[in-house]
Amino acid sequence: MQLSTQPQYQHPQLVLLTICLIALFSVAGLALPYPILAPIFASSELTSFNHWLGLDPTLLFGIALAASPLGILIGSAVLGAMSDIYGRRPVLLGSLLLALVGYALSALAIAAEQYLWFVLARFLTGICEGAISIARAIAADLHPQIQRNKAIAWVNSALHGGWLVGPLIGGFTVVYGTDVPFWVAAAAMLPCLVLVYFLLPATQLQPNRLSLWQNLAANNSLQLLREPLLKWVVLIQLSYTIGLNAFYEFYPLWLVEAEQFNSTDIGLITAALCLLMVTVSAGPMSFWSHKVSALQGSLLAIALLGFLVLLLPQLSQWPAWAVLVLCGVPIGMMSTWFNVYCANKYAALGQGRLMGLLTLLMCAGNIIIALGGSVIALWGSGWTLIVGALWIWLAGWFIWQERRRDLHSSGKNTEGVPCGQ
Repeated sequence: MQLSTQPQYQHPQLVLLTICLIALFSVAGLALPYPILAPIFASSELTSFNHWLGLDPTLLFGIALAASPLGILIGSAVLGAMSDIYGRRPVLLGSLLLALVGYALSALAIAAEQYLWFVLARFLTGICEGAISIARAIAADLHPQIQRNKAIAWVNSALHGGWLVGPLIGGFTVVYGTDVPFWVAAAAMLPCLVLVYFLLPATQLQPNRLSLWQNLAANNSLQLLREPLLKWVVLIQLSYTIGLNAFYEFYPLWLVEAEQFNSTDIGLITAALCLLMVTVSAGPMSFWSHKVSALQGSLLAIALLGFLVLLLPQLSQWPAWAVLVLCGVPIGMMSTWFNVYCANKYAALGQGRLMGLLTLLMCAGNIIIALGGSVIALWGSGWTLIVGALWIWLAGWFIWQERRRDLHSSGKNTEGVPCGQ
């Protein structure tokens, strides 16, 4: 694969802030519909939107929510890889422009109560939100102008913040109309487009005789699943995200069942969790994470998170609430250390392809636990949390295997250098 030559950035700090803004809005767009769609599909008044083709509103609700993550799964497989070949700037500009179109179509569809068009628009938007992989790749490209661990930590903090900002925007603007939040999201793409256009330099492209479709087929992130060097990385990311999403998706249900929380209570504790993740990523991990080798730090984070998630359903009242919020600490640690390790160790495979692979595995883990976790939750949501903790610890065992392979192949701890190097 011929990789484009990524140039030095004239304003690296502004570039970092720009990709953080893109990461924030990408995840916020994914979480935006949560407070909007639930009341529509829970309404006793049946409409052409919440009762499309006479289907059950609950089923339609699930499909509407799944459209965007499915799009991200596909987009992350190709956008990052294409940015390795055609350059970060043109691919990112194109994806942001199509995301703007996707949000506008979503607004028009929900206002006209056109369910099918709404789902298709959310799917298109999700594909473009796969540009998260490009944002992470740019964060890695900024080294040595900005220490890699710092850049990735800041992007991760923006991603965590999106889970808080999205529902807030949706909740506060939906009172003016169900289409308004999507118009706001579309408008948010405009400053991102302007900043990317002026701050990201043109890319020096290497000779490439393949057509776009040939490049898509030959150089997408899915091809990395066949790479023997990435065997343990794939297993780490998939098992970890299965466990992490078991926590994300089922702790609200556990809070309702075990703690009698209402929507407001869940929103408040989720805000506290997100704020802690943002603080850990943007603060300690940004400045101190390079003092610990990335795999050792990942093992520490995995061990702590698995313990906290396993402990959570055994507790009640304020001890349980405190443990839930504290899960934000190891989540922020793991997201920085493991991404930094992959960016340093496997840079030759292409940062865009690599970050795309990690993103699509995250989406796959989300889908797997959404289906399997729902079955386990029939015996109680606490059991889903316990299973999630076991998956997280399994990821820790895979990290140990990756470290052993690394030591065996090199004869020394080549990964033990500061992770910002």
